This record gives sequence, C-alpha cells and structure tokens, in this order.
Amino acid sequence: MVDKTRFVELLKGLQTPDNSVRQQAETMYQQAKQAEPDNLIIGMMTVLGSADVDEGVRRHDCVLLRQLVTRGSEKDFVYARITDAHKQEVANELLRRYEQEKSPAMQKKIGEVVSKLAEYVCDKDDPRGSLAPGNPSGWPALLPQVFRMADTSTASSIESCESALRLLKDCVPTLKDHIVEAKQQLGQIIQNGLQSPQVKHKVATFLLVCEIVTETEKKAWAPLLSTVGVLVQVLTGLAQAKEEDLLQECIQAFTDVATVEPDFFKAQLQQSLEPAKFMATVARTREACDSGLRGLAIEWLVSYVEKRNKFLVKSVPDFINLTLECCMSLMLEVDDSEEKLKEWIERMDDEEGEEDEDELFHTGEECIDRVAEAASMETIGNSLFRLIGHFSQQDSWQAKHAALAAVKQTVEYVEEQGHVDEMARLLLSHVDHPHPRVRFTALHGLGQLANDQSPHFQETSHLQVMPVLTRKMDDQVDHVAAMAMSAFVSFGEELDNSLMAGYARPLMEKLVMKLNTSQHRGVREEAITSIAVIAGVMEKDFVQYYDSIMPMLKQFVMTATSKKENRLRGKSFECMSLLGIAVGKEKFLNDAKEAIAAMMNTQVEADDVQREYIKEASERICTCLKKDFAQFLPPLLPGIFRNLRLDEMHAPAAAGNVDDDDDSYVQVQTGDGKYVRVHTEKFQDMMQSVQLLHTFVTEMEGGYFEAIPETAKVLLPLLTAREEYTMLCDEVRGTALQVWSLLIKSARLGAQERGQPNAMAKELLGTGLQAVFGQLEQNQETDFLHEISSGIAECIKNVGPGVLSNEEVRTLTSRVFALMDQSLARSAKHANEEAKNKQEASHLPQELHGGDEDDDEQGPAADEDQLRRNYEEILGAMMKVSPAEFLPCLPQCAERIQHWVATKENKVLGLYLVCDLLDHLKEHSESAWPIFMPKIFESIFDADADARTAAAYAVNLAAPLPKFAEAAPEVFKALAKLLSAPKPKKREEKAKVAMDNAVAAMLSMLKDKGQLCPPDLQAWDLALSKLPIKDDCEEAKKVHEKVIDMVLQQNQGLLGAENRNLGKVLSILAEIYKQEEICSKECDDKILKIFKGIPQNVLVSAASNFSEKQQKKIEKMLHS
Repeated sequence: MVDKTRFVELLKGLQTPDNSVRQQAETMYQQAKQAEPDNLIIGMMTVLGSADVDEGVRRHDCVLLRQLVTRGSEKDFVYARITDAHKQEVANELLRRYEQEKSPAMQKKIGEVVSKLAEYVCDKDDPRGSLAPGNPSGWPALLPQVFRMADTSTASSIESCESALRLLKDCVPTLKDHIVEAKQQLGQIIQNGLQSPQVKHKVATFLLVCEIVTETEKKAWAPLLSTVGVLVQVLTGLAQAKEEDLLQECIQAFTDVATVEPDFFKAQLQQSLEPAKFMATVARTREACDSGLRGLAIEWLVSYVEKRNKFLVKSVPDFINLTLECCMSLMLEVDDSEEKLKEWIERMDDEEGEEDEDELFHTGEECIDRVAEAASMETIGNSLFRLIGHFSQQDSWQAKHAALAAVKQTVEYVEEQGHVDEMARLLLSHVDHPHPRVRFTALHGLGQLANDQSPHFQETSHLQVMPVLTRKMDDQVDHVAAMAMSAFVSFGEELDNSLMAGYARPLMEKLVMKLNTSQHRGVREEAITSIAVIAGVMEKDFVQYYDSIMPMLKQFVMTATSKKENRLRGKSFECMSLLGIAVGKEKFLNDAKEAIAAMMNTQVEADDVQREYIKEASERICTCLKKDFAQFLPPLLPGIFRNLRLDEMHAPAAAGNVDDDDDSYVQVQTGDGKYVRVHTEKFQDMMQSVQLLHTFVTEMEGGYFEAIPETAKVLLPLLTAREEYTMLCDEVRGTALQVWSLLIKSARLGAQERGQPNAMAKELLGTGLQAVFGQLEQNQETDFLHEISSGIAECIKNVGPGVLSNEEVRTLTSRVFALMDQSLARSAKHANEEAKNKQEASHLPQELHGGDEDDDEQGPAADEDQLRRNYEEILGAMMKVSPAEFLPCLPQCAERIQHWVATKENKVLGLYLVCDLLDHLKEHSESAWPIFMPKIFESIFDADADARTAAAYAVNLAAPLPKFAEAAPEVFKALAKLLSAPKPKKREEKAKVAMDNAVAAMLSMLKDKGQLCPPDLQAWDLALSKLPIKDDCEEAKKVHEKVIDMVLQQNQGLLGAENRNLGKVLSILAEIYKQEEICSKECDDKILKIFKGIPQNVLVSAASNFSEKQQKKIEKMLHS
C-alpha cells in the first residue's frame, strides 16, 4: 500500500523556498529514482489521482511524472525500469485520470504526460517500450479514447474536448500513420471541430490540421486542402473577436506549415490571395494588433517568399509586392517622442534594451533583407526602388528613415552599378538631415554599402564619401558621430593603401583628439577601431603614428576596468594587435609582451565581450611574431589545455531540480568509454581553445615543435569523444583534427630544422588515423563523417613524402573506396525514396506538384556529395605525398572514374579524381586517359557549374603534359567559346568560380601549348580581358603568379606584338599588388621589381590604362 502522505510531503519539499528542506527532498527523490523506481512512480500516480491534494502539488507531480516517462539517460528515465505490470498500470491510469479530470489546467498537464509516454511506448523504430507487443500502435487504448473525447458532437465538456484535440495534435509526430489511417474518424473530428460554435474547438482543430500537414507526407494531407479557406475564416474570426493569444498561436502554426509544406496554400493563393491578404492586414494594422502578432504575420509572408519564390513570380505576382509594402510599413514604426529620442541618443549600442526598442522597425528591416535575398533584384527591383523613392520623398522623418534603412538592407543584392550609385546618392543626401536618427541610418547605410559593394564603391566614390565621413565624426550627437566612424571602418578596410595615404594624417589627428577629449564610450570605441583600420591598410607606413598611439592604448587597458568599459578595453587589445601586424615584430615585440601579460591578467566571465577580443588579439600577435611567439607558450598553454580536458569538466546534476535546464548539459563518451556530463558553455571554451591552438601551430610551424607532445596528448581524447544529441562535440573534434594535421606539419618542419628524422610526424599520422578511421567506418551520420573526413586529407598531406609504404597506401585506398561505397549506398537509398515519393505525388492535385520549385536545399544528397569529395581528397593527398606508391592503385581509380563520370550524380566526383591523377601522377596517368578525357572535353560546357570547374581545372593540369598536344586545338576553341559567354551574375557564385578556372585553363594552354592555338581565336586578348580573377582565390594566386613570371620572361604572346598588351598587363599587376587574397607576398616583390625596371617613358605611355587607384599604387611602388 502506497503511503500517499509521504509523497505529498516529498512534492511539497521539492517546491519549498527553504533551501535545507528542498535539498533534503531532492536527495530523497534522487535516491527513490535509483532504488525504488516502481514505488516512486506508483506513489506519484496515486497523488495525481487524489482530488483532495492541493492542485499546485498535483501540477508539480505532473511535471515530475513527465520527466520520469521521458526517454533519456538511464537514471532519469525511471519508467523504463519499472515492471511490465506497473508500466501497464501507469498507462491505463493516466488515460483514466485524463478523461475524469475536472480541472482544465490539470487535464492539460496530464495530457502532456500522456503525449510524452506515447513517444516511448509507440515508437515504431524501437518497439521495446510497446505496451502490447505485436500491436503496431504500441498503446492500443490511446487513440480510440482520444478520438472519442475529441469529437465535438459527443464531447462531455467544452474544455475536455479542446484538451483532447490538443492532445491528438501532440500525438501526431508519434502516431501519424495510425491517425491518418483512421480517415473517417479523423475527417469527422476535423469537420465537427471547424464547425463548432466554440472558438477554442475551432482553434484546437486548426492546430491539429496544421500539425498533420507539417508531419505527414503530401498524400496523407492532400484531402485537407479543402480546409484552407475555412482555416482562413477561423483566423478572420479570431481577429474580429480580438482573441490575440489564440490568433498568435494559429498564425505561428500557419507559418510552420509555410516553412515545411508551402504547397498547402497554393490553390487558395491563386484563387483569392489568401491567407496573404489577411496576413498583410494584420501586419499593417497599427492600433488593433499586438506588435508580436504583426511580426508573426509578416513572418508568414516572408517565409512563403523564401520557400515558393518562383511559383509566386509566375502565378501570384502581387504577393511579393504586398510583402515589400508590409516590410516598409513596419519600418515606419519608430517612436517619435522626445523622451525616446533622448534615450536613443544616450544609450550605447551594447547596452540592454536595444533589442526591445522599435521591435517592429527591426522586424521590417530583417524581413526586407530576406525578401531581397530570396526573390533577387530582378524580381523585386522595380517595386523596391519605387517604394524607396516614395518613402524618401515624404516629409516625415520616419518615412525617410525607412527608405534609408531599406537601402542599407538590400544594397548587398544590387548588381547594376547605376542602381548602386543612386542608392549612394540618396544616402549621402541625408547625412545632414535635421533628425539624428535619419543621419545615423544614412551613415549606417554608407558603411553597409562599403561592405557589400567593395572595392568598386571605394574606388569610384572615395572623393565624395571620405570628406563626408570625416566631417560627420564631429556630429553634435555622439551616437551619430560614432556611426560615422563605424562607417569609415567599413569603407576604410577596403580602401587601397595608396588612396588611404591621402586621408590618413587629418583622420589620425581627429581620431586622436576624440580619444583624448570625448567622454562618450561609443565614440572612443569606434575611434580605436578606426585607428586599427588605418594601421591595417597602411601597414609599415603607419610606423610614424605608432609611438604616439601605443601608449594611449596601454592607458586604456590600465584604466578601462569597469564592466561597462569591457568593450573599450577589448577594442584596445584588438587595436594593439593590429598595430603590431602593421609595423612588424621588430617594432612590436616589447609591446607584445605587455599586451599578452595584460590579457592573461584579465579576469573574464562567460558572457564577457572581452573574451573574443582577447582570443583574436592573441591570434594576431602570434601571426605577427611567428616563431618568436614561443616565449609566450609556457604561460598560455596550461590554461588552454585545461579547457580541453574532458575529465576536468564533469558537472554533477542538480538532484530533483525541475528548473534545471537539462538541455544545457551534454553527456559525452570519452575515448576510454567513460561518460562525463558537460555544460554546453564548456564547448564554447573548448572551441575557443582549439581555435587558438590552430592559429599558434599554423603561424609558428616548426617553432611549435617542443610543445607538440603535450598538445597531442590533450587533443587525442577529443578525436574519439562522442555525444549523442548535438553537433557541439563534432565541431570541436573537427577543429581538433585540423590542429592535429598542423601538428604533423610542425613536427615535419621542426625535425628538418633540427636535423632530425621525420619520426614524430609519422607517429602522429599513425595515431591520428587509428583514432578516427574506425569511427568513419562504424558511423553512418553524415554530419559526423564530414567533420572527421575533412581533416584526414590534411594529415596525410602534411606528413610529407617518404612516410607511407606501398601496403599502407593500398590499404588506405581500399578503405576510402569502401567508405565511398557506403555513402553511395545511402544516396541510392535516398534517391529511391525520392523517386517513390514523386511517383506517389503524381496522383495528387496539380497544385501539389513541385515542378521547378524553389527547394534548392538538396539536403541529404548534397551532404553525401560533399562527403565523397572529402573522401576523394584523401586519395589525392596520398597521390601527392606518395605518387610512386599510389601507381598500383591507378587501375582501381580508372574503374571508378569510368562508372562515376557516366552518371549525372557522380560526374563531378569522378572529374576531381581525374584532376588528382593529372596533378600528382602526371604522365603516369596516361593509361587511363581514354576513359576520362572525352568526358573532360564534354564537361567544359556542362550545365552544372561544378562540373565546368572540374573540367577546366583538369585542362589546366593537363596542359603542360606532352601527350595533351593532340587535343590542344579543340580545347582552345572550347575554352574561347566558354570565355566569350556572358559574365556570371553576382549571386552565381559557382558560375563565377567556373569562369575563373576557365581563364586559368586558357592561360595554361597558352603558356604550354600556345603554338597550337588556332590563329583566328585571339586567345590572349580573351584571357587578358578576364584578368584579374577574384572569385576562386586559390586559383587566382596561381594564375597571377603565372602572368607575373611570363612578364619577367618577356613572353611575347602575353605582351603582344610590339608590347601592345603591356598597358593592360601592367594595370592587372597594379590591381593585384598587395591584395593578399589573390596575390602572394612573393608575387608582390616580383611586381615591384617589374615596375621599377620599366623606363619612365614607357610607364607614361601606358598611363591611359590605369585607374586612379592603380596610378597611386604605381607611384608608391616607384618611390618605395
């Protein structure tokens, strides 16, 4: 017999504010979970069924019961450990108590327990919890009872019926197959619910329909298409009755449907533009609707644009215009009171309250950005520019403010230069507007334009923009002045060194004055960042300011110690490190010591903004000092290692504390099989620490040699650690494996520098491969496999030649192909499922056919494609370091290539394997050429940009090989045709990369097979017209180095007859000079040599080819 009083006292003890009593109750509760699981649950069920117990205690009882029946860790999932008889008793009693409960609030709580228990006992993928083995439902009594209670025509009470409808909705994810199979009962419930005079019944049925649509396949919910019009009527009725809470719940459910199954609304949109018109009305209704409701309404509109843009453009053209108008309407929602303006002026951007102010305005901003990204400027441009013009011409400052904000949010997507120039003029014309918020947004827009349209905007508009930004740094409102500096940061970062030189001195004088005189924290923070930008652009030329600026920064570090000044202090560290990179380690070393010491002495909390600043400053200092950073490793590494040791992170659970957020903890299995419970915040510390190690080892290379053994000891457990429910551990592991690959490189270089054998690098490779390869072969989770596979290739590349034996290469190759086969099998299974779904969908109503819809997210197929590319890179890495040892694997590769290039799905994979064969085996790959060369030539014009990129890269690699001469004339013709095609659009990232690789292929062909180019092609002119290339940065560096070397070699094809191409070539060299993303430092030195070797009169005659920026860069080179 259960002692009910004992359990009531226990529950009261768990709720009491008295700490000592609550802790004692928590201890008893935890002990009962472990030692008396049956008595605990039966006792709590007894309390649940006792009407004489206070309802607050019973509600708390329900909360705990829900936890006890929730599948999770063994010690908390008590239901799984009770006897089968008690399991059945608990399930039956829950259903009985649910139906008999008179309190609506309690009935809802019991329903939550029922729903959670159903997730376990009705799990078709894991039938171990079934209450009726052999019965497909797992809980045979559940659905009949819920169906009966949810029918409004027979319900015993309004509240009970509503509760049952909501419980049915909650059961849909678990029991969807059984629910939709009961078509007649379900149809009757939905029909009666929507026809019920009770609003709560209509709403609960509305939510049930939405849940079915989001959780089931199209064929299952297709019969519900007829309800869309009725559902819209429910929304309209709720709005008219001002039932805002219920309306909000319904709109959220509609938004979920729009995100998951947007086709549900197609027919109704085409017939009546509903529910778009209703949502637009709610979004634009200022007085009658809550701001959260208005935000939800526009979220539905924007979500639908993101999901079904092509359908809307073709079939419902007014939809997108309506959405834009709603966005602009929300952007008018800025408080006009003097009090709010004063608050805005005085509040710092990092202070609390910013996110709550003008919530609807910020919603409108975000939404218009999303619409522009989803629909493209081709679709929305005319409407958008019309709206911007209309709002900017109105008298109210809010309208102008909205117009400028719209420019700021959408300029990223504008491709036509004329439109960019118009936007810039509009922003510049409002920087002196009487209202400070208009001035602020105009300046903010200029900063955004500088980010999104660089470097063209800087090069063409610096004469207009820089004086404005400099002047507005003295705006009478400090908040606006700070934004002027922030806009300069964006503009200045991409301003060429040669152009910055003309503005630096007056700017530095102004910024130093601001630091010395302003008491506004935001102004000082932005002034420091502005100085850092000037230093970063000017590099060595900044040395003239260094001695006056560095002491000021040190002073800020010493004095800015209050919590509100954390950002200021962090920015000071940031600026110190950027100054160091600018002036070089010789000048910076002593100050670096002080900076590191100050950062190490800074106590930071988890949410302290200084954390990221200190981490990045440490990384920059290491980047500046390179091997000289070794002196800082002894004090820095112990703290980093401490953050990475899983066994030091174990966090005990708070006993019985229902308020403890279990989602904040992750159970991690260490490599030796132990389990530790880690708070998610610890993963952030781990990621920061492993990123620091990544920078240290990257920059120090062989200088990190002595620290390798201890670092490897700390990282190895991370390579084998696992956690089940989140990606957090996978992300840390992936980065840790990248660091492991860098340790291998450091070991190899360090051994070379010390005259030692490459033993440590070899050992690290073997240990790393052993740690991760087994996980690859045992795991089928694509995300997990991604994190691991992407690091293995780097490990192999970094070990260097002479390490892998023939047998090791053969074994690894076989294992990689086996992993590829697993991935291909998963893809084939997914493709079969998709084909089956399409076949079933062909019988559905026309509006549910996808057609050429917008589902660009390829999901599992794209993930598996990238995973196989990762695996292929492992093969390429082996070819690179052990080409001779890999040769016996060539027939196996050729066989794979033959199969892959013959299919659309795997063609790109096959072509990249071809690229590695050409790159690393060179002429030794010729025996396989008949298999793949025809496919390379065919793929130059492939519709898939990835295939074009791979084909062009293959041509690039084959060009130097003698045998390729046979194909040269036709290849030249193909590449010329490709390069003559229209330029890819700004958003077509893959197409731009493919074009860059086609340019690279043409240059390689001209360099190595130029004599075989058909004379009528003008191939050199065509290639030069496409230079410099900027989208494939890795390839750009190679191409530009090739061009530079050909200039030094006086290549007549490049320079042209009588050097007619010299001006164009020199403009290309001036353009790429000091552009580190597309031109290496070694190439910068060669470019400098070229310009200094050209006679003055030749440069003067070529001047018409140079832009203003290029002329200034050339002048600076000549005077360096």
